[in-house]
Amino acid sequence: MTKLKGNAKEFLIDALVFIAASTAFSVGINCFLARNNILNGGFTGIATILNYLFEIPIGTAIFIMNVPLLLIAFKKLGIKFIFRTFLVIAISSIIIDIGAFLPVYRNDLLLSSIFGGLLSGISLGIIFMRNATTGGVDIIAKLIKIKYPHISLGKSIFILDAVVIIAGGFVYGNFESMLYASVAIFVSAQVLDYIIYGISRGAMIMIISDKNEEIRNMIVHELDRGVTVLKGQGGYSGQDKNVLLCACYDNQAHKLIKKIKSTDENAFFIVTQSKQILGNGFRNNI
Repeated sequence: MTKLKGNAKEFLIDALVFIAASTAFSVGINCFLARNNILNGGFTGIATILNYLFEIPIGTAIFIMNVPLLLIAFKKLGIKFIFRTFLVIAISSIIIDIGAFLPVYRNDLLLSSIFGGLLSGISLGIIFMRNATTGGVDIIAKLIKIKYPHISLGKSIFILDAVVIIAGGFVYGNFESMLYASVAIFVSAQVLDYIIYGISRGAMIMIISDKNEEIRNMIVHELDRGVTVLKGQGGYSGQDKNVLLCACYDNQAHKLIKKIKSTDENAFFIVTQSKQILGNGFRNNI
C-alpha cells in the first residue's frame, strides 16, 4: 500500500511538472516562434513546417510522428521512460494546439528567437530532469548519449536541429528565418545544458604540499568535502609525495584556494573545471 501511494504521488508530481513545462513550451512555440516562421528544430520544427504547408495542427503532427519512434526506442530506454515520455508528448501536444489561440509577439524577431529558445530550453531541461523527453530528436539524442556518453544532450539536439532549420529555410524561402531559427535553437541548447549540467558543475583541485595533513583536515572538517590521497613521486627530487585530490562546487573552490594559501603559501595546486561531478555528496545522475 505504501509503495502504491508513493507511485501515485510520483505520478501526480510528474503530471503537474509536465503540464507546467509543456505550458512554457507552448508559449514559446505559439507566441514567439511558429507564427513568426521561426523553427524550433526537431519534430516540433517539422510539425511547424507541416502546419505552414498543410495547416495540420502542430501538436497533432508532433503526436503522430512520435508514436513509431517510441515503439523503436522501447527496448533501449525501457517501459518507464517510454511511458513518461508518452505522457509528456500527449500533454504537450494538447497544450500546444490549445495555445494556438494565444497572441503572437511580432515586434522584434530577434527577441522572439531569444525568448522562444529560452522557454523551449527551460521546458526541455525540466522534463529531462524528470527522466522524460518531449519525444522526437530528444529521444534520438538520448539514444546517442547512451552510445556516446561524452556527447551532451544539448549538442546532439543542436546538430540534429540544423537539418530541420535548413529544410525550413527552403520551405519559407527566407534566409533570415534560418538565422533566427539558429538563434532560437542555440539559446535553447545552452539553457538546456545549463539546467542539466550547470548545477553539478564544479572544480577538481590537486594539491601538493608539505602540510598535506593540515590541508586534508581543513577540507574534511571546515569545508565538509571529501578528499582523496594519491601516492606520487617528485620527478626532479625523486622523493615520495602525497597528492591531495578534492572535488567541490564552484562556489567552494575560491574558499578552498584561499584556505590552502593561508595554510601553506608554498603549496602547489592545479584547479580544473569539471563539467559534471556525480556521486556521494553530489548529484547521482544527470
